[in-house]
Amino acid sequence: MIRAMATSTRIAAVLAAGATLVVAPACIGASTADRAAAGRAAEWLAALQPGGLPAGQQADVMVDMRITGTSPKALAPRLAALAKAAPGYATEAGRTAKVILGAVAAGGDPRRLGGTDYLAKLASQQSSPGRYGRTAFDQGLAMLALRAATGRVPAAAARVLTGAASPDGWNLGLDAADGPDVDSTALSVVALRAAGTPCSAAPISRARAWLATQRADGGWTAYAGSQPSANSTALVARADIACGASASGALALIRSLQQRSGAIAFTRAQPESRLLATSESVPPLAGVSLARGLRPG
Repeated sequence: MIRAMATSTRIAAVLAAGATLVVAPACIGASTADRAAAGRAAEWLAALQPGGLPAGQQADVMVDMRITGTSPKALAPRLAALAKAAPGYATEAGRTAKVILGAVAAGGDPRRLGGTDYLAKLASQQSSPGRYGRTAFDQGLAMLALRAATGRVPAAAARVLTGAASPDGWNLGLDAADGPDVDSTALSVVALRAAGTPCSAAPISRARAWLATQRADGGWTAYAGSQPSANSTALVARADIACGASASGALALIRSLQQRSGAIAFTRAQPESRLLATSESVPPLAGVSLARGLRPG
């Protein structure tokens, strides 16, 4: 709720929302157990001090706290920390998008955050009309940020992403001649839904069919043959939720990785960055689709 790189551990910066809010149905398909897990995870994230988090992870935490019920007023210290760190952080489209998402989640104005217009900065990070940055994560995050901040995604951005699809989905470099990967494909589905592309459209329906074939041991991973990770599984859950489909299997896997503290481990064998795994897992556990906007679950 789920980075400009190709693995699950590189994508944990995906989410945020909230100033000009596109109100979304809360708790789409989320069970009582899912919502409880989201709340526990958000409490663990909320205990992390604002000054100790990098800008991108700060934005993720702000989104997760907002969609689980924290008021914008209570997020003010985090917004101040984000505004301070953002100028040195927002050097690429995906990073700028995360700043926008974090600002919106806290009720701030991304056009005037710390004296900088981050929507204008994001526009300047297009290499051609609708093409943001270099990677699937740059493009996907930019589309989600524009949806959150303005209520719409430019048609050119959706055309660029649709045109970059391989027969089965998307890859990190958005090269239609190469095969897909789980993380890029799942995020791209959510981004196209933010642009209003129907789930019945060929690129989305083919991508979701391919994602279904990649499930193993109850979840998904960015590495063939490795254990399911919370990060990749959360992204696939987000894609399902964006299409109004059940994500119960994916969410059950994520709940199984939740520790007593409320944090969520990367895999059963490797806790890795619990911050990244936890921040990516809160939106689908809460049943909130950032393709539709957000509100507290």
